[in-house]
Amino acid sequence: MQDGVGSNKKATIVAFEQQRGAGLFEFSIAVLVVGILIFMLLQRMQFYQAEAERAAVQLVVANVRSSLDVKLAQGHLPGRTVDLAALTGQNPLDWLDHKPDNYAGEYFAPTTQEVAPGNWYFDRHDKNLVYLLNNQKTFGDAVQKRLRFKVKLFRLPSSPAKPSGAPDTSGVTFDQVTE
Repeated sequence: MQDGVGSNKKATIVAFEQQRGAGLFEFSIAVLVVGILIFMLLQRMQFYQAEAERAAVQLVVANVRSSLDVKLAQGHLPGRTVDLAALTGQNPLDWLDHKPDNYAGEYFAPTTQEVAPGNWYFDRHDKNLVYLLNNQKTFGDAVQKRLRFKVKLFRLPSSPAKPSGAPDTSGVTFDQVTE
């Protein structure tokens, strides 16, 4: 009976010595799995960074359009007028209560080195509000590094049948422009 117990102990010790740790193969598989997971995580992070940039640009544009609508509505109040031509030359971010944190200020035809990517600036030369893209892939159709927006004056054609004294059909819009 002693021999059976002793050989059982020997088998346990031999099995224990064989299973001391992971072998090279198991280690390489674990490294491969971790590498794939890190790659997928980085891809997702880039995607979400691009989406965050897109959402931030759309938010600023929507805020400027809303503030432009408020300016136009104020012009319809009794005793108030709005000079539409003057609005086309103004910096639209001046109409906001709070400018975006990434607003770099007003420049006169700046170079790419003067304003860092991911920032807004107002180009006083062209009267454009410009956003420098952090990542060109954020806006799939953007071939340039800059998104330009401008307040534009428009006038609808007047009808010959328009009664005298009828208000002029004109207004302003805030639209993206191409370079």
